[in-house]
Amino acid sequence: MKDTFYLKLNGYLLLTIIPLSMLGYYFAVHNESLFFLYEWLLVALVIILAGFSIRNIVSIRDTTRWVAISILTFLLQFSVLGLFWGPLSYFLMIYLYYAVALLSIIIFIITIRKNKTLRSIPIIFIILTGFFTLYMVFLNTIWGSSLS
Repeated sequence: MKDTFYLKLNGYLLLTIIPLSMLGYYFAVHNESLFFLYEWLLVALVIILAGFSIRNIVSIRDTTRWVAISILTFLLQFSVLGLFWGPLSYFLMIYLYYAVALLSIIIFIITIRKNKTLRSIPIIFIILTGFFTLYMVFLNTIWGSSLS
């Protein structure tokens, strides 16, 4: 019972990325000098979420452990995407993202097959992975093209 509390807490904290991203958009558009605050808050949130995920992976002994593994995998994928958006905007990072996204999809499918109770979480992660991957495919196709 206590293990599922921490797992649900991890999921709810994962949802805080949405309002934090709205704050980041506000800073980027209206007050760019404070955008670093958003970046560091996002880094701190991802580190806290990864810590909760690792704690859940270690402490949970039933099939819901796979949900914690899928959350950690999604955070890894989100981190690679964030590094590409930020300081590491190199062409080879696109292929690293593709490899991490493929690994994530495999883990999400395993999670759906093994877990019977919290199947909505990996399904949402698959949808988000699809959107992020379509975005990366689009960037990969226009990389180096003159759009003017």
